[in-house]
Amino acid sequence: MGLHGGTWRVHSSAVDDIELITEALTWLAGEDSMIDVKSGKSTLGAPQTTLIARLSKKDALKSLGRLSIDSLGRLLEDGLDTRIDDEKVLHLRISISELVRGNAKLCENTDEPVVKGRFKLEAYPGDDVVILATNMISEIRG
Repeated sequence: MGLHGGTWRVHSSAVDDIELITEALTWLAGEDSMIDVKSGKSTLGAPQTTLIARLSKKDALKSLGRLSIDSLGRLLEDGLDTRIDDEKVLHLRISISELVRGNAKLCENTDEPVVKGRFKLEAYPGDDVVILATNMISEIRG
């Protein structure tokens, strides 16, 4: 079991420190990752910057390994069934405020700014994706 790849995405406002967030995202995604920076407007018209780190199969697993042990444990305790969609994509939300401090922790507050993670699970017909993802997270956790 593994991953086909993944992405981390951040939507930042004009008052956010883009350089600091980019540095933290580079650490999370891995030094070899490319981060696309796109400027635009939010749905309400305010200036917005979107940062997207695209991860290869190998980098995606390493990136998940940067999540805190507590966060990995929380994923296992809460179960992954609600985090996996019909397209076999695992969805995560990491706290930006914790990430810029060097801690990759799952969000506990749904109102705080987040880094959204999407990881395409390597699964084939007949596979139980929840069991496969649980085994993968358990292996990463050690």
